[in-house]
Amino acid sequence: MVSSLPQNPASDIQALVNTVIQRGILSRHDHLILSTAMLSNPALTPGDRKHINQVFDSIRSGRVRLAD
Repeated sequence: MVSSLPQNPASDIQALVNTVIQRGILSRHDHLILSTAMLSNPALTPGDRKHINQVFDSIRSGRVRLAD
């Protein structure tokens, strides 16, 4: 699972978050990437964590949905 983490977390996470928010859909694979980064990547900055939380907040509020 760790091999699915982006090599450059800051730019990849921001790009992924922007894409997810724009589409309104979060794939299971992208969910795994964001969850794994949030839980096990000590190099994440507070800004990266804020971006990831933005996606999870959007899921809870119904603006983004999980897709298979």
